[in-house]
Amino acid sequence: MATIAEALTIAFDHHESGRLAEAEILYGRILDADPDQATVLHLLGVLYGQTDRPKLAAALFVGAIGLVPDHPDLRYDLARVRLMLEDGEGAVAVLRQTVALQPDHAAALFQLALAFRSVGRHGDSLLTLERLLTLQPDSLEARYLADRAVEREGRELLAQGRIGHAVERLTRPVAESVGVPLLSAHAAASYSDGKPAEAARLLRGLLAVNPADAMALWNLSLCRFDGRDAAAERLARRARALAPQEAEAHAKLGLALAAQGRHAAAAACGRVALACDPAHALSLSNLGTLTILLDEDAQALRLADRALLVAPDLGDALVVRGDALVRLDRPREAVDAFRGALRVAPRLVTAHVNLAHLLLRLGDYAAGWAEFEWRWRSEAQAGWRRPFRQPRWAGVDLAGQTILVHAEQGLGDTIQFVRFLDAVLRAGPARIHLETQGPLLPLLTHSLDPARVSVIPRAANFPGVSGLPETDVQIPLMSLAGLFCPSLEAIPARVPYLSVPEERRGFWERRLRNDAPGARLRVGLAWAGRPQYHADATRSMPLSALAPLAAVPGVALFSLQVGEASEQIARAPFPVIDLSDGPPGMLEAAAAMEGLDLIVAVDTAIAHLAGALARPVWVLLAKDNDWRWLNGRDDSPWYPTARLFRQTRRSDWSGPVEEAARALRRLVEESV
Repeated sequence: MATIAEALTIAFDHHESGRLAEAEILYGRILDADPDQATVLHLLGVLYGQTDRPKLAAALFVGAIGLVPDHPDLRYDLARVRLMLEDGEGAVAVLRQTVALQPDHAAALFQLALAFRSVGRHGDSLLTLERLLTLQPDSLEARYLADRAVEREGRELLAQGRIGHAVERLTRPVAESVGVPLLSAHAAASYSDGKPAEAARLLRGLLAVNPADAMALWNLSLCRFDGRDAAAERLARRARALAPQEAEAHAKLGLALAAQGRHAAAAACGRVALACDPAHALSLSNLGTLTILLDEDAQALRLADRALLVAPDLGDALVVRGDALVRLDRPREAVDAFRGALRVAPRLVTAHVNLAHLLLRLGDYAAGWAEFEWRWRSEAQAGWRRPFRQPRWAGVDLAGQTILVHAEQGLGDTIQFVRFLDAVLRAGPARIHLETQGPLLPLLTHSLDPARVSVIPRAANFPGVSGLPETDVQIPLMSLAGLFCPSLEAIPARVPYLSVPEERRGFWERRLRNDAPGARLRVGLAWAGRPQYHADATRSMPLSALAPLAAVPGVALFSLQVGEASEQIARAPFPVIDLSDGPPGMLEAAAAMEGLDLIVAVDTAIAHLAGALARPVWVLLAKDNDWRWLNGRDDSPWYPTARLFRQTRRSDWSGPVEEAARALRRLVEESV
């Protein structure tokens, strides 16, 4: 009769040769003779697992472990059948015991990663795979699963806005192969979506891992553009030093220089980029932008078209094409270009914003206001975005509710759009809280019905929201036009809609008469806006450019100018009476206007204020005028008392000023 050892040898040979029925019979006979044969319990359990009897297999493995508790392979095999039984938590427990007994058990670590994933513990799964990859760095299966886990966890963290955690997770060594591309892609998407700060955090995480990543450096330089900070230039120069042969490096340095207003130097970088790669579409597009800034519009159009031959779906190049066409007075083609950009890049903020301005300039208000809402995603508007808890008002009935209407951007914008509060009042709110800029508080408080509208100062922690009154809904002031002004004909153009106290009106009328007692016409002047405004150099002029007005007999000129530009009065080659020594503020400026016969102004808050007061106002406009003055008109549907004088050549104010002087001469003659 065979011994147990001999019988086990025969049974194992059957098992190994695939004669599973014979092996099962012999394993059973051995266990009948000696139930404590741990090896036989183990092998029969393996056989049961192979023949789809996982419950029986699990029972045998448990029995074997009871006899040999420190055997890691027994626990490993028990865990595998528990996975077959969909007992993920049981498999996790046994596999953790396995690797505790044998820390370098690679197969157990791999199965533990799978078990963690089966019960939704993706973070633990990834940690286990990282441990396995330190043992087997060339394991393709482990690397594949780790990459998928990293991608899943990274996307979840990014979607939750947990940027710091995402960077920490995705820049660990095991995650680099998928994490770095994922962070780069998310950074690009964040930047395109008007979130440069978020993009910068992601890129800084990449650079912490690889400080010599030229692409991360030059993309981080994009996130630092603010027109003042030289950090963007330093980053771009570091990137160019790492990759001087790359067109992209020169192109990004060009953008950094352009952001500081160094357009000629930026264009030179663009030309070097094209020397590196004549077909580099982004460099062609960027150089097109720069040539527009250098007033080379036809050349910009050619560069954009060259870029589009190389990359027909490059949204930025289509935007450059649209911008060039606007300046070449081909607005309908420009609309097509901007819409083409949005077909290939639906979330391209510059395309939306530029299209909005063009549609509004063309008088297509229904489409224009909708596009205008994209301003909130633009980098230029980043400082105005605020974390309101209240929902945004959609124009529905407001009976019994309170609403916060908050001003945005400049004083002129507030003056122009505050007229829409009448439409809000018709929706029946219990109260409107109008948050506005400090210089407008006295004027708007006097002009608006205090029983229905309370005028409050902009929050001290702007752009925060603490300290504001509790309301049911809120809306930005300029967004009211999208609710109530679908066409030019719908503009609420009843003027005046602002007013001043009689006492202040009388004060200024007496002063103006005393300052120029013999004048036939008293004319107020405002020749410059805020230097901080991005297009101020285009809309403003020097006081000396208004000399033709001073040459008209019988006219006394009064300065309504504030800020640095008012210092030009002392150097003016003609007499101008300075009113800046009077009480400050927009209410006082409005009261002074009531005593003037005419206001002549460039596109600033003074022009809007005069129009809102129904005072005669002549507005001197740059060739590339703001959208609110429309195209080609000499009147304004926003301000019935306004007359517009337009440049015919860029940077040349002689035409509109001479035309205004001739009109002023006729006005004086008619006043006799």
